[in-house]
Amino acid sequence: MSAGRRGCALLATLLAAAGAAAPPTTTQQLAYDVKIAWLEAGRMRVEIARRAEDYDLLGSIVSSRAMDRFFRWRGRFIARGRLVAGFPKTRAYLLLEDDGEEREVLLAAAGTTNLHRSGGKSKSSPTPPGSDLMSVLLLARHCLRETEVHDGESHYHLRLFGTAEQTLRQPERYYSGAATRCDYRFRYSSGTVRRISLWMADWRGVRLPVLVRVRIPLLPDVVLRLRTARDRQDTQ
Repeated sequence: MSAGRRGCALLATLLAAAGAAAPPTTTQQLAYDVKIAWLEAGRMRVEIARRAEDYDLLGSIVSSRAMDRFFRWRGRFIARGRLVAGFPKTRAYLLLEDDGEEREVLLAAAGTTNLHRSGGKSKSSPTPPGSDLMSVLLLARHCLRETEVHDGESHYHLRLFGTAEQTLRQPERYYSGAATRCDYRFRYSSGTVRRISLWMADWRGVRLPVLVRVRIPLLPDVVLRLRTARDRQDTQ
């Protein structure tokens, strides 16, 4: 079975495992620009559909043409879950990745993660503890003291080590104004530690991360900025 067909089959499985969903009562479209040092590295688009406390995340991440000269990456993800006391609890998570050399399809649902790679390589394992990282970053009430998150295959420990009320000043197409900064230590299951900072603010009546900075030792920071003004790419 091709990766595309396998992805469609896994999507059907995800929807069945997570249960039937009523039409959303609200939807929100988000676009984040991704920058690594001076390089415009790509863009992440997310649609958030809500039905009371239930939610669906549908997202895509695409590297830019400039980034493709060094590393090409395409990804899509879908998460379905429920907000419990303001915290997202994942029911099912689907990830499709393509780096130009290998394609991967991952489905985490009903306590099991199924991973399929191009070339027929497949494996199954228990789904890691916690909720998926994208749901936690985009939907949780930050600043969280600590929690477990996962990417469907590996789990990470997120611990808060600082908060601050700040005023962001950014270029016109991004959010500027009052924001709450949440600083986390992000520990991989291997013991490797990264630092992640989120700036949370109210935008169009919803509290969202308007700026995310990932600090990687010996490498440039990865920065995601929420676009608050639409451009031609947002309508494509």
